[in-house]
Amino acid sequence: MSVPAEPRSSGNPRTDVFDVRAEIDAGGWSRLAKATLALTALAVVLDGFDIQVIGFSIGPMAKDFGSTKEALSWVVALGYIGIGLGAGAGGYVGDRIGRKNTMLIAVATFAVFTLLTAFAPNLVLIGLFRTLAGLGLGMVFPVVAALVAELTPLRRRGFAVALALVCLPAGAMLGGVVAAAVLPSMGWRFLFVLGGVAPLLLGVAMRFVLPESPQFQAARGTERDITGALTTLRRMGHDVGPTTVFAKRNEVERASFAALLSPDHRRDTIGLWIAFFFSLMGVYAFLSWGPTLLTAAGFSVAVSSLGVSVFHSGGILFAIAGGWLLVRYGSRVVLTTYALGTAVVGAWLFAVQPAAESPLPLVFAQLFLYGGCLSGLQVVLFSLAAHAYPVTIRATGVGAAGSIGRFGAILAAFVGVVLVSAGGGWFYVLVITVGVLAAVALTMIRRHTPATAARSTLLEPAAVPR
Repeated sequence: MSVPAEPRSSGNPRTDVFDVRAEIDAGGWSRLAKATLALTALAVVLDGFDIQVIGFSIGPMAKDFGSTKEALSWVVALGYIGIGLGAGAGGYVGDRIGRKNTMLIAVATFAVFTLLTAFAPNLVLIGLFRTLAGLGLGMVFPVVAALVAELTPLRRRGFAVALALVCLPAGAMLGGVVAAAVLPSMGWRFLFVLGGVAPLLLGVAMRFVLPESPQFQAARGTERDITGALTTLRRMGHDVGPTTVFAKRNEVERASFAALLSPDHRRDTIGLWIAFFFSLMGVYAFLSWGPTLLTAAGFSVAVSSLGVSVFHSGGILFAIAGGWLLVRYGSRVVLTTYALGTAVVGAWLFAVQPAAESPLPLVFAQLFLYGGCLSGLQVVLFSLAAHAYPVTIRATGVGAAGSIGRFGAILAAFVGVVLVSAGGGWFYVLVITVGVLAAVALTMIRRHTPATAARSTLLEPAAVPR
């Protein structure tokens, strides 16, 4: 069992046992942690930009290669498959070689293969490059969640993780704005040049500014790791010196996917997987088929596009609010409210289905709450996943949940088209179902984030017994 070090107000660097997690939780939100949040949030923005750019490029790309948009759907699918695989791989690698190194690999991977897409001479290479870029894109989320969580005190953690990851829809919206400005004059290839060069520059900044997680380094415990952890902790304002000894927590010695399903973590893992699967299925069902659903209901293309932006706006605002509310009320209350809210909004959409004769403020209110509850749920789930596992399997746990969720997103492409084609409001039945099943899954999870920072580390996830 770890021995929390008592705070010191002055004097020489401490020589007692130093509990890294407890001290970070009890300390202030350091400038280094905020700088890390800013850099990783930029990576997530570029992640969202890259994912959205392919959607805007399909039309002109198909024209250039003498194909059809429908025939190029496999290019989009390959990218999503790469993202799903990358999420699991990124988490596992992050727990093996560290958060910073994995982040640099992830950013470099999606930067290089996005840039290569701009110069691809045929569709086969575009499909290959999009798959490999997807691997890098998928690796970003679990590493960001783990690194931001491990540098941020408990009372700010949920908000910080949500603030970083909510930048994905913000990046997607940025991609839409840039595409509208660039495509007519510069063409689709220039979009991929931008999407490749920007993360390469960000990767250089990360190389010199981004710290490694001191919690990860203390847990791994090599001489080099201990030195690095001490350096980072001093940068964060903690009173440590060469004689400081780190507390040892009773945690898994080595990251593995099997540890996620150990008796101590099985229930939380299954609950998270179900919640991630259905929340991402609901989000991507609308992102894939929402515009088609709205145009089929009689709305113009312009109004349908605006409706998608309203959906994104709701997700951004609700995710930020959810991260803040997590501190006050805990994840069980906040996430269950969002999940049940999704079901209620789905029932409202089924009862009062958007149609061309519907007042636009009403339709936009429905879409805002739909995106808010569902996208907000999906983003804030990452904060819970980052809390539910000990440091040695944290990135693996977040990555595995994200990977399962991505396969829900892939399934959404097939389920969505069936429900949209069926008409009669069947698409909104999916929304109701997603909300209810996510709420049920949340009841399975034992290690929810605590309601207040005052409850601190006593309510943090218990370690896996050796």
